[in-house]
Amino acid sequence: SVVTSSRLDAIRSVYGVSVARNLIKIKASDCDASSSVFSMDGFISNCNYTAKKTIMVLFINDRLVECGALKRAIEVVYTATLPKASKPFIYMSIKLPTEHVDVNIHPTKREVSLLNQDIIVEKIQSAIELKLRNSNESRTFHEQMVDPSLSGSLAIGKDSPNNPSSSGQKSQKVPVHKMVRTDSQDPAGRLHAYLQVNPSSQLQGGSCLTSVRSSIRKRRNPRETADLTSIQDLVKDIDSNCHSGLLDIVGHCTYIGMADDVFALLQHNTRLYLANVVNLSKELMYQQFLRRFAHFNAIQLSDPAPLHELLMMALKDEDMEPEAIENKELKEKITEMNTKLLKEKAEMLEEYFGIFIEPDGN
Repeated sequence: SVVTSSRLDAIRSVYGVSVARNLIKIKASDCDASSSVFSMDGFISNCNYTAKKTIMVLFINDRLVECGALKRAIEVVYTATLPKASKPFIYMSIKLPTEHVDVNIHPTKREVSLLNQDIIVEKIQSAIELKLRNSNESRTFHEQMVDPSLSGSLAIGKDSPNNPSSSGQKSQKVPVHKMVRTDSQDPAGRLHAYLQVNPSSQLQGGSCLTSVRSSIRKRRNPRETADLTSIQDLVKDIDSNCHSGLLDIVGHCTYIGMADDVFALLQHNTRLYLANVVNLSKELMYQQFLRRFAHFNAIQLSDPAPLHELLMMALKDEDMEPEAIENKELKEKITEMNTKLLKEKAEMLEEYFGIFIEPDGN
């Protein structure tokens, strides 16, 4: 309709094309005089819209106003419905009986309150949630043109115009599969292909890293899983419930960046995924703990530390008063008892935690 197009034109001219193209039409109404009487129409942002701040343009009976309760309620719907919980853009026009609007709750009369506000808000919430769920089934990604001069300079590398050997030759057109990351396993599909690194610094850094990595590998325990039956059962549970498709995605994805505090963008082949980093990290740590339990890395001390001295240090009080002789004797007894206990449990401590205790208590 003419009204709809003129509203969209106004939004486009004030807020820009990127906002206007990501809007969906919304309507809601109620004719029940016993509960509420109102009609609402307008536009709300779809799942492709991203912003850090909510923008709400609200007209009630053709007067520009604010309604904090309605704004917060709509934000709640977006947070619960869309995976990224982006802040919405809302343009809304509400018509209702004049006597149902209270404009006296704020000195400027900008903030208003509505009669039967909870019912109206709930009906608008339901209409928006339904619209968002239906629109969230597909996503739109807009192409960005690559500057030909830039892509040419990236592609030709050694054969640049500054190189005398290639003067007079036209730059080769870059194949599409080399302009974007298409596969995490393919070096041409990684960002490293577009970075020029000084060969000498790369060699020095590489040799240093190699030496560090080799020393770390020697310290790692080659055994992957524990010999304990209980641990093996838990690992079997994980392996039997493993989703091969998800495993492939996580194992061969390319990290793009964080979408917000919780979700990360991952690319696998030609698809983009939003991954919950918190849940992934918890599961990863749990599985690594199970697979490495009882085979922790050990640090070998040049002089084994005596258990007796370690326990005395742990029991030592900060206040060194003269009358603490009896206390010292008590600590000695506690130390002897615990030293004996730890020596008895030496086999378990070594098997479970990689702590080796000698027969003489070191």
